[in-house]
Amino acid sequence: MGVDRGGWVGRIALLALLASACGSAAGTAAHGSPSSSTSPVGSPVATPTPSGAPASPSGAPSPVGGIAANLVCRLAVISPASGGEPPGGWVTFPGGVFVRDPASLSIRLDPHVPSYDRAIGAWVPVEVPNVAPDGASYVLHEGDTFNLVDAKTGNRRLILSQVGPGGGSQWQVVQYASEGIYLWTGDAGMAPTVPGLWLLDQHTGSVRLVDGSHYWGMVGSGAAWALDEAGTRAIASKVHRLDLGTGQVSTLYDSKSAIRLLSPTPDGEMLIDYGETGSPRLALLTVSGTFVPVELPPAFPPIFSASQAPQGVWLAVYGSAWSGIALYVKGEGVTVMANSNYPLVAAGGCA
Repeated sequence: MGVDRGGWVGRIALLALLASACGSAAGTAAHGSPSSSTSPVGSPVATPTPSGAPASPSGAPSPVGGIAANLVCRLAVISPASGGEPPGGWVTFPGGVFVRDPASLSIRLDPHVPSYDRAIGAWVPVEVPNVAPDGASYVLHEGDTFNLVDAKTGNRRLILSQVGPGGGSQWQVVQYASEGIYLWTGDAGMAPTVPGLWLLDQHTGSVRLVDGSHYWGMVGSGAAWALDEAGTRAIASKVHRLDLGTGQVSTLYDSKSAIRLLSPTPDGEMLIDYGETGSPRLALLTVSGTFVPVELPPAFPPIFSASQAPQGVWLAVYGSAWSGIALYVKGEGVTVMANSNYPLVAAGGCA
């Protein structure tokens, strides 16, 4: 079985784009700021959900009705930059206008990409999954070392310094949650992988195994999700769900075609991409295992990355004709929200 071992595929791809488009600067202190593929083969399958009215990819987004159309906020995003441009910026709704924020330029810290921490009103040098839910701290992962960083002051405290399980694997952050920092080993390049989900206590530095049955590469809305092998994309795979409250593991779907886990939804379901690479097809996998295809707007480009939001799931897209960001909302479908030359990756909420 072929598999892409990039646990958060969009994060890794964005690192590559940022590295090729602009240089990096080190620092930990926060900085403030004023298609056509075959149908899937698997089971079970349900009828399609309704789709939101698509925006024209060649012009300004024009969502009609519902949550997407009535969104009034500024969304923090990151996007590849060149010539010393800031990697971070803001997309303002309504309108979908993207403006780069100079405050995001000086906090680049390889191998991370920055995000905006609304709790302190500043950019921080790590991805959204590395930031605590309350925004007061974030985890900085460098090799086998994990430091807890005060988001306001930049002060560090070592909480873990050891190799991953099995004597050669590397810990990787899945999600910083209220109960601790979830870790796995499935996003570590050429390092060996070990099935499991672990929880790092940010206060004591202790690590405990939550479940060792699968490679749990995504956490959100009270559950963890996994395919059969390390990674979030496979040629064919079962999809597994771990209830973090009860510890119950369920196998929800058996895909016979290519499948990629995109993001948990606010309702505890999973948004997936399936079919041929470069020809995105979207579906919702419910908690009961129902596979619900989701219609995409015409000429929709490949999905670069996805991130959960209170409204639904943000979809950063990157194609030869157009790029930008779209929003999936349950019951509304997918709406194009902003167009750009590069993908616009949600990096800190919309408020």
